[in-house]
Amino acid sequence: MKQRLIILMIFILMSCSKSHEEKVILYNFPQDIKQAQIEIVSSLSGNQPIQPIGVQLKARATLRERELSRAYLIELLKNLSLQPIEQNYRQKNINPFVDILIGPFKGTNIYGILPATVNTNQYIILGAHYDTARDCPGANDNASAISLLYGVAKKISEIPSREVNVLIVFFDQEEEDLIGSKAFARYIKKNEYDILSVHTFDQIAWDKDQDNAIELELPTAELEEIYKEQGLKLDIPIHTTKVNSTDHQSFRDIGFNAVGITEEFVNKDTSPYKDTPEDTFETVNFDYVESTTNLVYEVIKTLVTKTKGDGY
Repeated sequence: MKQRLIILMIFILMSCSKSHEEKVILYNFPQDIKQAQIEIVSSLSGNQPIQPIGVQLKARATLRERELSRAYLIELLKNLSLQPIEQNYRQKNINPFVDILIGPFKGTNIYGILPATVNTNQYIILGAHYDTARDCPGANDNASAISLLYGVAKKISEIPSREVNVLIVFFDQEEEDLIGSKAFARYIKKNEYDILSVHTFDQIAWDKDQDNAIELELPTAELEEIYKEQGLKLDIPIHTTKVNSTDHQSFRDIGFNAVGITEEFVNKDTSPYKDTPEDTFETVNFDYVESTTNLVYEVIKTLVTKTKGDGY
């Protein structure tokens, strides 16, 4: 009886500890957007512990690491005054034998909706994956893009008149064949969201030649035009590529108007540390993150202040 009581007490203590760890509150979160972006990348890449619980992430690959990352992202959305919503999914392994042995893939996408200031059922989606390869801190890939989404959402929320809802989503399991974004794209389609466009971001923190250039991956002519128009105003070079190996592909494959935004992957000005332990906080160019944040904000501001039916 005594032994059972001890086991029960240990179980209760472990349960309490776990629930405490999963509640991440961002005390004194910086009001300045650039400082907030530095805080986000630093916390998610293990450069500093996630506060106030003191847990330091080595990567965002294991179930536990991704669970802690989601807790952080939930509080991040709350800091933007958005209601966090969890989309849990299951995805069968392609190999039935593997599926029987280890079961289906399971993951969770996190999203929040910044509502328009008028009554509308139209949406623009801004997304970035939060997982990493194993043993990879993932500062550039892809904490940098998460920090960009925070900055863009913060700035958009201050636009007094918005005619389109903006959905901010953090995808799970991009590193495992885009499983998370595929699940989210199916979810959006099944629920018949009226999506004007999808913009996904992956690795936006490396700019060795300091020209602030970005690449657009497979944009429609309309989206390419508006990005290049805003790039010209901000003196940011915009290059168009045919890369389809990240989250925007999941949406395009089932008929959505989607584009990927990244550093210069095709033009070879891209981080050499992708998926390695060297993808650390110290390699992030926050001036470049700021430049790209400003560009994306100007693009999305244009889209959400256009009249309905413009097709972007």
